[in-house]
Amino acid sequence: MDYNLGNNESFFGLDWIINEAKRGFFFVLASHKMQERIANAYTASAIAKLNYSDSAQYCDYRLYDQINTEHYKFRVLNMFADDHAEKKIFFILNFQIPFPTTEDIYNLNLSRDLIADKKKVWIFFMTAELEFRLFQSARDFHSYCNLKLQFEDVGIEESKQELLNLSDTIYTIHQINEIRERLARYKVMEDEYMSYFETAPDGSVHLIRQDLSDSQLLATANTLDNIAELYHKTGEYNKTIKLLEIILFIRETILGLQHPDTATSYNDTGFFYDSKGDYDRALEYYAKALTIQYNVLTEEHPHIATTLNNIGLTYYNKGDYDRALEYYAKALTILENDLNKGYPRIDSIYNNMGMAYNKKSAFDQALENFEKALELQDKDLNKEHPDRAATYNNIASVYNNKGDYHMAFHYYEKTFAVLLKVVGEDHPLTAATCNNMALAYDLAGNYGKAIIYLRKAQKISEKILGREHPQTQIILKNIASVHGNQSPVKVSTSASR
Repeated sequence: MDYNLGNNESFFGLDWIINEAKRGFFFVLASHKMQERIANAYTASAIAKLNYSDSAQYCDYRLYDQINTEHYKFRVLNMFADDHAEKKIFFILNFQIPFPTTEDIYNLNLSRDLIADKKKVWIFFMTAELEFRLFQSARDFHSYCNLKLQFEDVGIEESKQELLNLSDTIYTIHQINEIRERLARYKVMEDEYMSYFETAPDGSVHLIRQDLSDSQLLATANTLDNIAELYHKTGEYNKTIKLLEIILFIRETILGLQHPDTATSYNDTGFFYDSKGDYDRALEYYAKALTIQYNVLTEEHPHIATTLNNIGLTYYNKGDYDRALEYYAKALTILENDLNKGYPRIDSIYNNMGMAYNKKSAFDQALENFEKALELQDKDLNKEHPDRAATYNNIASVYNNKGDYHMAFHYYEKTFAVLLKVVGEDHPLTAATCNNMALAYDLAGNYGKAIIYLRKAQKISEKILGREHPQTQIILKNIASVHGNQSPVKVSTSASR
């Protein structure tokens, strides 16, 4: 049985870091052999590579410490960074070597801010064993990790070639089809891993396979996490949350309640309860995530901002817009600090704040926030990207509420054009946009056009989400409302984690 497909998800993450990240710390967990094979696959001119296992490189760059070669010294990274000041991305290979003692790890922890002040993309390649030691004894350094990727120790050429064959954006129609094909290949693995567990009638998860080690179970969680992400990208939310419940059980049992990976699982689970409309339960999981993060991460860590944003989204969904704005503002304060500038959620925060102001009928403040989101997206995103479509949709909604239907149609058409190119017609976002275009036509008094778009939205939503899904039910109610000359309801397309 071939289980090597899991590295593709890590390659996606590494490519995202190289192409999109502006600065920050990132961890790649792999064996010595695997670290070098991964690094050799990347030859971009913006990348400089320091390999702690290559003593000749130390000599070439005046970094070799003849007296104490195996202990961590900040000056090694400092001199390397100065020698490659024109480079944006630093690959630091075999980072596990200079840490034979706990004192070395303490010294790394103390030099965190000095490394961060270089304002580069630091990608630290290390073994999983060192990452766990950093979590235990270098919490400040560990907390600055924006993304952690884990690679299995297998041949990578075929996996890398498959990655290179995919187009630049995960959201293209071609990519959606690729994801579905990969899900089909994962199916045997998914079924086997899920057979290790059973879910009791009360919803609790139990381990059936008692012969599995902790490391095997954590590897299982990582693979299921990859599969869950694929299901999320294709809109198969029920399958996603079933996997997330298993992942949370594994991490909570093995890693405990004071580990950032457990917090991530609480966060992900909370998000999906929110998507199901169980807002109180979502807030319960977010609160657990936030408690862990405040204990194990620095207060300015972007993961905390993500949780604060998610809490704001849930309050928004509950209709408590003032409370939502309160949490959005807290998240924005973190993301706007110097270290976190360029973090990919900041345009989403502006979008979410705009939505809340729109609900409060503060239309000028709503448009101001949406314009800030578009400004950031102009810098960081392709012209054809779902997040841009979401912002267009939000602006259209404001104009709808202001009664400027001409401008509303204009922005809904821009939304629809982008979505057709990036996710295709058979997608929940496209259905939601059709619904919202119908809303604009209804408000303008064009009931015939409104019904046409609602029928299209119904067809797509029933096909993708099913007739009982909340979005489908809203669309069906809207059809009845238009026939009865009542006001239809908007479907959200833009709340962002």
